[in-house]
Amino acid sequence: MRTIYTSIKDITPSTKNWSIKMIVSDKSPKRTAQHSPTKYQNLTLIDPEGNRLQATIFGKDIDLRNDMLHIFRSYYIGNAYVKPLDPRHRIEAHEYQWILNSRTIIENIPDDEVELQPPEYDIITFTNLHDYKDTGTEIAILAIAIYMKPPREIISIHGPTKIQEIYVIDQSLMPIWLTMWSRFVDGECRIISDIIEAKPTLLAIRIKVGSYNGLSLSSQPTSVFTLNPVIPAATPLCQCCRAYIDVDDGNGRLGAVMFGKIAEEAPGCTAIELMEHTGEEGDPAAHEDPRLRSSSK
Repeated sequence: MRTIYTSIKDITPSTKNWSIKMIVSDKSPKRTAQHSPTKYQNLTLIDPEGNRLQATIFGKDIDLRNDMLHIFRSYYIGNAYVKPLDPRHRIEAHEYQWILNSRTIIENIPDDEVELQPPEYDIITFTNLHDYKDTGTEIAILAIAIYMKPPREIISIHGPTKIQEIYVIDQSLMPIWLTMWSRFVDGECRIISDIIEAKPTLLAIRIKVGSYNGLSLSSQPTSVFTLNPVIPAATPLCQCCRAYIDVDDGNGRLGAVMFGKIAEEAPGCTAIELMEHTGEEGDPAAHEDPRLRSSSK
C-alpha cells in the first residue's frame, strides 16, 4: 500500500512506497548530453503545496513516457528515484532531484478529481522591457513568434556556438528579437520552425533583456519555452485579430500577417467577416505541436 503525500518535502531517498499528486510545470525537448551520447529530458513538477522540483528522464525511458507528463496536467507519481541535486545544476530550491525511470509509477488522476492549478507567471509586457535592460534580471514574457532567421554560428567568449533569432510581438505590437543560444537552437527552435507559419504563442521564462540593437531578448541556460500555453494570461493574445495575406507588387508574391487593429481595418472588413473567409490553412490551431504544447483536459 502506497502512502499518499501532499508535500515533496516529506519524500527523501529513504522514503518507500510513496505517491504524490504533481502538476507538470514545464518540459524540455529531448536533448543530448554535452560530453556523452546520453539522451535526457528535464521537467519541473509542482506539488499541491506549491513546492517546485526538478525531474529528469533518461534514454529509452523518454519514449516510454511520451504519451504522458503533458504540460499543465496533473498526475500521481510514485517511487521515483530520489537523489541529492548537484548544486551546479540547481534551478529550484528543493534539495532533491527525481529520476523518472521504468520503475516509476505515473498515473492519470481520476476523472472526478480536480487538477492542480497551473503556476502563475509574472509576465512582463514589451512596453516595460526597458526597466530590465542590462540588469541581469530573469523575466517571463508571453508573445507571438512571427518570423525566424536561419541558425548561424558565432564566436562567443566560450568559443564557437550556434544562435537563432526569432521575431516576437506581444499585445503592444512592438516587435523585438529573441536570440536563442546553443542547445535551444537544436531543440526548441526546430519545433518552432515547423509551425512558424501559424504564428504560435510562446511563453518564455527566465530570459534576459539586453541592449543589442536598442532592445533585445536572450535565452539563458535555465530558460524554459512553452508553445501555445493553455493559461488564462494567453487568452487575450490568442484572440488578437490576425489576418494572413499575400502581398503582390507585380513582380512576385510574399506571404505576410497583419495583427491587431490594422488587421481588422486594412482589409476594409470586420474581424467576424475575416473569420468567415479564413480557411484551415490560416488556423494556428491546426499547426500546434505536442512536443512543447501545453495540454488541457
